[in-house]
Amino acid sequence: MKKTLVAVAAMAAVTGAMADVTLSGNIDQAWLTTKLNSTSKTTDIQGSGYGNGGLGDTFLTMAGSEDLGGGMKASFKMEPRLDPNAAAHTMTNRESWVGISGGFGAVQIGTTYSPMFNLVSAGTDVGGVSNMIGSNYVTGGTASIGQGNSSINYTLPSLATGLTAQLGIIKGGANSVSTTGAGAGDGQGFALNYATGGLTIGYGSQSNKNTKLAVFSPTQIAGGGATSTTLAAAAAGTSMKQTATGLTYDLGVAKLTYLSAKAALSGDSVKTDQYGISVPFGATTLAYMSGTQSANDSGTVSKQKSSQLQAKYSLSKRTTAYFATGSLSTSTGTADKMTQQAIGLAHSF
Repeated sequence: MKKTLVAVAAMAAVTGAMADVTLSGNIDQAWLTTKLNSTSKTTDIQGSGYGNGGLGDTFLTMAGSEDLGGGMKASFKMEPRLDPNAAAHTMTNRESWVGISGGFGAVQIGTTYSPMFNLVSAGTDVGGVSNMIGSNYVTGGTASIGQGNSSINYTLPSLATGLTAQLGIIKGGANSVSTTGAGAGDGQGFALNYATGGLTIGYGSQSNKNTKLAVFSPTQIAGGGATSTTLAAAAAGTSMKQTATGLTYDLGVAKLTYLSAKAALSGDSVKTDQYGISVPFGATTLAYMSGTQSANDSGTVSKQKSSQLQAKYSLSKRTTAYFATGSLSTSTGTADKMTQQAIGLAHSF
């Protein structure tokens, strides 16, 4: 349910036009339990307590548009991520952009999700890109597949029936104009999607300068300190390259998904595959994801497995009660395995 506001700002006063603004959002809270098992020690309960986003984020969305005439439209979106459990209501940025659209397509300028992330999140993850382990298992600790600060996304007009394309340019921020690490994080990427009937096929590619290649391990996730292991460090003159292929097939009685992604830098690489199935039973939906990851670190290969099971019950169109359990394990080193369980409630407005 969206609350519609009427904005009579300076722009409206000058142009005589009215801009429609909507306020919406989502709040997701869960009781989370995290455990770590390894060959080096017995089960260790890392923690239990309230957590933010067993299914998705808690955020507030302010969006609006204005008809410019001639088939053109101006629009904006501001979407801060919130943490209801923090001592103070700190905000981080999900999206914050201004754009214009028309017969030429659509352009967004600001903080946006990259074309590759839009490919990954738009249907190839039956878990809804949750914050628990076992979901959206793409390139481990390599986060640049997702959000792009100081970026420009261009969505082309429809190329053919069912075929869409998006291009993106990312600037790394302050480092892009510094004398050390110049251009760090700068990159570009694209994504293509083709939909026909219940089948959707997508392919995306992205490259980022002076960006490290990293992977998660169960010990580091549960430990709360370092969050990833670096396979290849960021260095001037290098670029990390990523690709992703996604398939979605909606049978009506079930939705099947497959995602394959790869990231490579300086001879090292991370390859992941994830399968998913979502089955609705009236107000109840069951979703299951299973993923594998293979990391090549200077010839040494390590492997991980992940999975997540969700049971969601729709109390209404906007409110969902859920239970989720996920695991992440590695067959190398201390054979660590981390598991998480969540019981939660999500409400969109």
